[in-house]
Amino acid sequence: MTPRVSVARLDADDVFTIGREEFPQFAWFARLGVHVQSDRVRVANPDPGYVEAALAALSEACVELGVPRAEIAFVDTVIPPPTAGLRYGFKGAFTTDRPTVVWVFANWTTIDELQEVVRHEAAHLAFARRHTPEESAGHSGPCEDFARAFEMSGDGGLRRT
Repeated sequence: MTPRVSVARLDADDVFTIGREEFPQFAWFARLGVHVQSDRVRVANPDPGYVEAALAALSEACVELGVPRAEIAFVDTVIPPPTAGLRYGFKGAFTTDRPTVVWVFANWTTIDELQEVVRHEAAHLAFARRHTPEESAGHSGPCEDFARAFEMSGDGGLRRT
């Protein structure tokens, strides 16, 4: 199978809010003085090499997971992360309201981290294809366990022959 992967179409003029309600760690870290990721994002336009690396990682993960189609959306936080010091935030995301899209926070994810982040979020996408939105939402429980196993093992023991 050759998966169809592409860059997701987003309205380039919008600034929108990401949901962090299920992550109380943000408030806890902020109280400690750690820079926490802004909950406001906009469409990112990373350089072509970054986009190509992300699409290659997504394509590879989709082959291994048996996912026929996936998109990747690049966003930047409105307030960029500091270049030094402690910081806390997402590098990638998956949401059940856009179940074919893997999200990458481009100004929080270096090109060296990209493959790991994309593989992790692609595993969430694959899990969601076989489970209910309730079982697939968030970054905890069986969905997160599946994503971590896939990300850490290279293929999560799921390589198709």
